[in-house]
Amino acid sequence: MITFKVGILGAGAIAARIADCLNELSGFTPYAVASRDEAKATAFAVTHQIEKSYGSYDELIADPAIELVYIATVTSTHADLAKRCLEAGKPCLVEKPFSYNSATTREVIKLAEEKGLFCGEALWTKYMPLTHTVIKLANESLLGPIRHVNASIGYDLHEVERLTSLELGGGALLDIGIYPLSFVVSLMGQLPANFAPSITKWKTGVDAIDAIQLNFAKARSASVFATMTYNTENKATIYCTGGRIEIDDVNCPEKVTVYGTNGQPVQLLEKPEKQQTGYEYEFLAARDAIMVGKTETPEHTHQDIIHLSSFLETIRRSAGIVFPLPGEPSNEELAKQFKRVE
Repeated sequence: MITFKVGILGAGAIAARIADCLNELSGFTPYAVASRDEAKATAFAVTHQIEKSYGSYDELIADPAIELVYIATVTSTHADLAKRCLEAGKPCLVEKPFSYNSATTREVIKLAEEKGLFCGEALWTKYMPLTHTVIKLANESLLGPIRHVNASIGYDLHEVERLTSLELGGGALLDIGIYPLSFVVSLMGQLPANFAPSITKWKTGVDAIDAIQLNFAKARSASVFATMTYNTENKATIYCTGGRIEIDDVNCPEKVTVYGTNGQPVQLLEKPEKQQTGYEYEFLAARDAIMVGKTETPEHTHQDIIHLSSFLETIRRSAGIVFPLPGEPSNEELAKQFKRVE
């Protein structure tokens, strides 16, 4: 069997999960890994049965055998590395969030379209079959119109440096809040007409707790909660006029229960029996796009990525959070953007 060779930039926790997924996935292989620490890359390659290791990102990007680069580094580096891949003629799949703001997101996507190369966001829930099934079911009107969605996610991550650092593009919103927010937007089929965020900052200035009320057209609403300070149940519930749908995990759904008007369960949906880790779907979608010369996937288009990035940025900036990174406004510019009309 011909294998699709993937190079992984970064040798951290998410890179390890991706390497393990690719080792299990038929037709794929984690061919190479790169880290700025050569010894770390070498050790990672041995642990995860990877053929090649590099002590610099550019060396991996230049490897002619690699057919797709997975960017698994910290958020602040995503856009720069994606550009380097595209300039070298390499398709890339970027770990979520695609970048720390909308300006750099647009730059990368513009370059991908100019080069005619695939570039996608590895937001795994966007590719999962069970997520698609839930969205289709909720919008088929069998339970009546959607009225409200509750979705929450929380993990104790306050000691993880990449999440507590403004310089690295940290915060709960971009790392985990992206899951329930992207789900709600996909479910509603549009961005909210308006929203009201309540954000608690960590001592370093990043957002640590996000409680957001969203209002959509057709009298629909949603409440989204995300925290990196403690663990929550990570569930989502869709309330319709004729029942509700409960999702066991908004980050990695495995079981969905449908309830009728009497509050009794009427249907149980589960993840596909052949599902391995859940990460495989984004790689299958990326390979399909690359093989036919497409720059994006239908599951998560470039326009989807831009809209989500802009929405997350608006929420973050409403709390006065600015990253000391390229493409961000100054504090003075931010104040003008959100100046209250007396």
